[in-house]
Amino acid sequence: MSLVTIGMNHKTASLDIREKISVDKDESHIILKKLQDMPLVDEAFILSTCNRTELYLEIDDLQYVENISDWLLRHKGLTPEDISENMYIYSDSFVVRHALNVACGLDSMVIGESQILRQFKDAFSEASNAGTIGKNLNRLFQYAFSTAKEVRTDTNISANSLSIANVAVSLTDQFYDNLSNKNALLIGAGETINITAKNLRKKNIKDIFIANRTIDKAKIIADEVSGNALSLKDMPEKIKDSDIIISAVSGNVPLIGKGAIETALKRRKHKPIYMVDLGVPRNIETEVKELKDIFLYTLDNIQDLIKKNYKTRETAAVDAQHIVNSKVDEYMNWRKSQSAFSIIKHYRDDCEEIRENCLNKSLNQLRLGKDPEDVINQLSINLTSKLSHKPTLALNKAGQTNNRKLINLVCDIFLINKKK
Repeated sequence: MSLVTIGMNHKTASLDIREKISVDKDESHIILKKLQDMPLVDEAFILSTCNRTELYLEIDDLQYVENISDWLLRHKGLTPEDISENMYIYSDSFVVRHALNVACGLDSMVIGESQILRQFKDAFSEASNAGTIGKNLNRLFQYAFSTAKEVRTDTNISANSLSIANVAVSLTDQFYDNLSNKNALLIGAGETINITAKNLRKKNIKDIFIANRTIDKAKIIADEVSGNALSLKDMPEKIKDSDIIISAVSGNVPLIGKGAIETALKRRKHKPIYMVDLGVPRNIETEVKELKDIFLYTLDNIQDLIKKNYKTRETAAVDAQHIVNSKVDEYMNWRKSQSAFSIIKHYRDDCEEIRENCLNKSLNQLRLGKDPEDVINQLSINLTSKLSHKPTLALNKAGQTNNRKLINLVCDIFLINKKK
């Protein structure tokens, strides 16, 4: 039995190539069933995201891997020549290490990102429902999930965000202890503003105003966060009511000038405003940062913070790898122990049969009125004799043939002190 991974990811293949081999939920179910029907495949799992498509398999013969790889390519309408240089194949402990690294976000495009763990769990649920997860893959992925949890708890792998929108919102903590009485003005209606609005709502901000050239687009985001949509021409009037202003709009002309901010500050009685300009070109005139009570961050400032956060994650990744390494050893030791599992089961079944026979015999003697002390004494003698019978036969045979290796092995198994 061998554990195998066949796949490609953002490190080995371009997006164009990854698109050709990616699978959706419905196709995943079909592939899992077909893999399960293959003669040498015992367990199967598929993980397919925008950055990777991977098969995890428990197979009877490693030489069968090439057959599976070729079949997958044919299923996707490809040939080995199309993407042979983009695929990787891992086996046994390398599979375990890879799976744990993927679940922990250590193999992601963005180190420590958490989305991959949710995708991993969803794929595991799909494979479980398809009936293609067995004992070995189940144990592997339980190790992967628990290791990911330990890494996130015991390291700083996800302590600092690498998202522009997340960093912009996290900086509000430096200026305001509580956002429940603060208002935010967000300018734009793209993905960055969408994420920003949702993060601010999670921080229980009082009111969110979304300003955009197309008010309908602003309304879509506003409705999602219980906010208010307004057009750009109405935006200047809201500056005075805003404690936080974050702008991410494409355009050649600044949307907010120094004069508008000066007017707003007077009407606010110089209560400070935290501002972030994520526009390229800039949406806020650079002179605004000269004003007292204004804390203006630009895209460059945010990216500098992201670089620092990335270095923190790189350091944490080293600590995370130590955790992964120990878990790889644990899992591989568990796999090795499974090779003796059936033998252990047979041995314990034999012992149980001996125990049950001796016990029934003793109970019958008690029912016949035999002395309980004599019955218990005889029970102990019988158990000792029968449980030691087979090991004694093996040792006698080894002694007759002077098989020192077998004698030492039996002594090791039964923890016999040869010096006594």
